[in-house]
Amino acid sequence: MNQHFKTWRRVGALFLFGAGWVALALARPLSPPPGLQADGLPALQRVAAAGAEAPVLRFVGWHPQRREMLVLASAGGSLQLHRLAEPGARPQPLTGGRERVDSAQWEPRRGEYLVFSRDRGGDEAFRLYRLQSPEANSSRLAEPQPLTPPGARVSAFQFLPQGDGLVYVLDQLDGSRNPVTSDAAEADAEDAAAAPSPRTRSARSQLFWMDPTRPESARLLGDTVGGRYTDLRISSAGTVLALHTLKGRSQTLRFDLDPAAAPGGQALVGVSNADRHREDDVLLQRQALNGDFRQLVQLQLATGQRRAVNLPELAGDLEALALPPVGSALPLALVHNEAGVSVLRLARLGSEQPLQRVAADLPAGVIQGPQWHPRLPLLAFNHASAQSPGRIVTWSPEAPGLQAWSGREEGATSGLDYASLRWKSFDGLEISGLHIAPPAHFKGPRPVFISIHGGPSAQARPTHLSGSLRYLVETLGMHLILPNVRGSEGFGQRFLKLDNGRSREDAVRDISALLDLIASRPEMDARRVIVSGGSYGGYMSLAVATHESARIAGSICRVGIANFVSFLENTESYRRDNRRAEYGDERDPEMRAFLQGISPLSRAAAVRKPLFIVHGRNDPRVPYGEALQMVAAVRAAGTPVWFLTAEDEGHSFSRAENRDFLFSATVAFVQQALAAVPPDAEPVAADADVSSVLPQRSKAGAK
Repeated sequence: MNQHFKTWRRVGALFLFGAGWVALALARPLSPPPGLQADGLPALQRVAAAGAEAPVLRFVGWHPQRREMLVLASAGGSLQLHRLAEPGARPQPLTGGRERVDSAQWEPRRGEYLVFSRDRGGDEAFRLYRLQSPEANSSRLAEPQPLTPPGARVSAFQFLPQGDGLVYVLDQLDGSRNPVTSDAAEADAEDAAAAPSPRTRSARSQLFWMDPTRPESARLLGDTVGGRYTDLRISSAGTVLALHTLKGRSQTLRFDLDPAAAPGGQALVGVSNADRHREDDVLLQRQALNGDFRQLVQLQLATGQRRAVNLPELAGDLEALALPPVGSALPLALVHNEAGVSVLRLARLGSEQPLQRVAADLPAGVIQGPQWHPRLPLLAFNHASAQSPGRIVTWSPEAPGLQAWSGREEGATSGLDYASLRWKSFDGLEISGLHIAPPAHFKGPRPVFISIHGGPSAQARPTHLSGSLRYLVETLGMHLILPNVRGSEGFGQRFLKLDNGRSREDAVRDISALLDLIASRPEMDARRVIVSGGSYGGYMSLAVATHESARIAGSICRVGIANFVSFLENTESYRRDNRRAEYGDERDPEMRAFLQGISPLSRAAAVRKPLFIVHGRNDPRVPYGEALQMVAAVRAAGTPVWFLTAEDEGHSFSRAENRDFLFSATVAFVQQALAAVPPDAEPVAADADVSSVLPQRSKAGAK
């Protein structure tokens, strides 16, 4: 038994670290909810959140006729649809139950019904449901009517103009999971000992049209075996487009809605002369056409030609756009990601006028889901920042300023704010991240919590912190660092591709360079660093735990990849080719050997610090078997592992009771891991215990 394991056991019952011990001493005992299984966790006590927050509403869409919003809000522990009649009004629930709603759209003509999607237990097998619009003052929830079959996944859906039915993409699922039993400890170890059986079904994606008032009307528009339909788009003239990807090659196809037409899409290039009368049928989209960043691109549907829209040079990715209603004089709304901050501007195509910036008075944060009202001059969007967990805001050219439909005033929830952090990696590449320092009353070098985003092509941005991260900063006095390693979104296409294929571990080296930076900062305690991440960030946390065990105090992996080969073989077939393009094709013997070699599972014996693994058993993206394998291997090497699993969750914990337990368990793990660091421990040198597991790359050899 290693010495650190002994220290971990001695402090296991104390949970005493800094100011947080008082909160824990006064907390109530905590038992896992029925859907959770806690394996290797000690008896926990409930940790109260750092401060209650107002319910957060998320804008989904406008009612097609009324000045009224469709929003998502928590009800009964999960996200449900609500009607928001006016600014500041009490939301009226439209759906209920334990299963969360994922997305929704009103029928665009009169709004007599809406269509929404939901899954079961986080399995992401989204089905479509129709819901009749209830009476304005009705307290009774209407019964939703299923439109699509169970066991398949609706990945996208969209109404045709004027409510002429809707089209949707249906992905067939493998329908299998890695073996799971209810007796966690011994049975999970047995399951992990056997390699997961690869899923062999080829991907199959189908495109359908349907009249939602008559589900039996569903008609096949396109069918691809071994391929996938994505990026479903419908032009204002009603042209249906989808991106078809097969064997690594993609093209945009147009689909015929004529009932007499045979299923199958037509490439936009080389269309017949009969379609020339539709030369004014265009589509605006985001694409990196002539540079490193995504820009506004106009797609001519009659010819398939794309051209960048001539706008002033902007310093970031175009991340969202809102088209004005057909025939209106309203401008186009554009949201750009500029150094992680969303900037909203208005543009009139063909005009020489400069872009008009709006919402500049909002705190630096993230804008999502901009949408014009179909009939009124009202632009709505979601906004989140360090000061606000989420607000729905509207802007109108007919009234000055912004109007909040939901949310608290800025600055009411937290005094925390972000600072930029930059460092040079092994090859001289500059890496950046966000840093939040603990409150000033915490003196001396403070411990550090590194939280790595998923994706890989996501981005750490200045939005509101989760309750657990806020607790670590405000109550435990930890520095929080949110790195954007190579491969992150928002820094251009070149930066985005720097971690692909055989360059995967270069991103891990970016975290090693961050540990060097931490060791040089006197306000940070380099002996007490916790590394955490979810999904791809979970892989990163495991990789850091194998490469840098001597320089961290512990790590947390949520739904992370332990073995790239078993991950690629067992992730759902509809996303497997996409992941192969990012990580490498495990069917190629050389790449398979490489992927095995860099997988944390192959180096599990190098994990010498406490590890907390969290995974939902219904996860279709990173199968549950990844967690089983890693837990068994790390425990076999003598290192303690906390293992928390959920039978009613998938790739994230969405149920309130499960999230509450995870919050308390995370705080307890961090406190215990930090308390296990001997008070007289010396910081480990930057190159200690690293060369044997992470081969160094020279600047000359860096890509």
